[in-house]
Parts: sequence; C-alpha cells; structure tokens
Amino acid sequence: MPLPGSRDSGVVMKRVSQGSFLQRTVLKHNVIFTERSHGEEAYILVDGKVEISGTVDGRKKVFAVLSPVSIFGEMALFLEDQSRTATAIALEDSKVVVLNKDDLDGYIKTAPPAISAMLNVMVSRLKTTTKKALRVPNVPVGIVRILDLFELNGITEVLYDSAVRHMGDIFVCAPQTIEGYLQGLASQGHISVDASGASGPAASGRRILRILTPHLLDVVMHGPKPEAKTEG
Repeated sequence: MPLPGSRDSGVVMKRVSQGSFLQRTVLKHNVIFTERSHGEEAYILVDGKVEISGTVDGRKKVFAVLSPVSIFGEMALFLEDQSRTATAIALEDSKVVVLNKDDLDGYIKTAPPAISAMLNVMVSRLKTTTKKALRVPNVPVGIVRILDLFELNGITEVLYDSAVRHMGDIFVCAPQTIEGYLQGLASQGHISVDASGASGPAASGRRILRILTPHLLDVVMHGPKPEAKTEG
C-alpha cells in the first residue's frame, strides 16, 4: 500500500527495511528544503550530491557541497521552532534517509544505557554549539579586532583588496559591507586607504590599508584616553 503523499514533484519516498525511517529519492535540481522554512526533519545523504546554500547580503552563497555519508538539516532536531538557515538542493539524483525528532528520541530510549548516555551528551553539546553558531557576529567589532591584532604585532600596512576579501569570507559578508565599515574607520581617522608609499614590489600599484591608531580596539570601544595635565 503506497504511503500517503509518497510521491510529489521530483521526490519519491519509501520505507527503509530496518525500522520506521523513510528513504527519499530526490531528483536532480529538486529542492529538499528552503531557507527560512520551518524544519522538522534532518537528512542523511546516502547517495548523490546535495548543495547547501543561503542568502548573504541579497546574493546566493554556497556553504557546502555534500557527498555520502553526510547529515544535514540537523538543527531541526535540536532547536525548538527553528526555521531553516539554508537551502538544500540535489545536484544529481540523490537518496536521503529522513529523520525526525521522534525517530531520534526513540532510538536514544531503546539504545543500550552506555550508548544512550553518550548520545544524550552529544546531543546536549550539539545544541550548545549550534546555538553559538547561530549568533550573528558583530561585524564592525570583528573588523576592529582583526586590525588591532595586526597593529599589536607591528603590522600597520596590509593590502586593502586582500583584506576586504578575507574579512568578507570570515564574516560571510559582501565586500561592499566590509568596505562600508572600513570607510567609517577612515572617516574617524583610525585608518587610511591609498596607493602611495607602499613597501615591496608586491604592493606596487595596489591600494594599501594603513592602521593609524595604536591600540585600536581599546580606542574604539572606550574612546581615546584623556591627555595627562601638566603643571606650569
């Protein structure tokens, strides 16, 4: 007897021989789940390839291309009322095993005590790690921290375009977003960006970011220290 809703656009589902898990066949280019949709299932990729992507500053960014055996969408099992933080699309005909929270809870309850205890610890740690990962980084402070680290180690000149690109990768931001924050620091006199006075042949003709303010992080966070008064 066919399962209710066992067949839809590009998706075929059947029961796995062991247990109550469902195996889903997803045809090439079909969407498994979309960003911001409500998630109630996780998936184990057992055949094919799946692309995980999201929208960053209005543009698509590919976070990973998964191959067997990989698990994805697992946040749905560990965080309550968690919407999907990414989109999953089959890059080729793929097979996934579908897991829901009841499946996981049931397996933990019926597993031997030692394995059950180990799984509970792993789930608890994963919840904590996932919640930390979902926290939005403070990009402006992060940029200042990076520049402050350079200055503390005696590096006051870096290639501007390279710095923008790497910071964009670190904070998963568009280069224009990073440049906007750097322009703010430049307007405050903390940095300068130009192509003159570059040291070394590799810097010839390239824009240089110069860090002008010592102890930049402390100054930005707490303001400049008042000058000591002199008697006289």
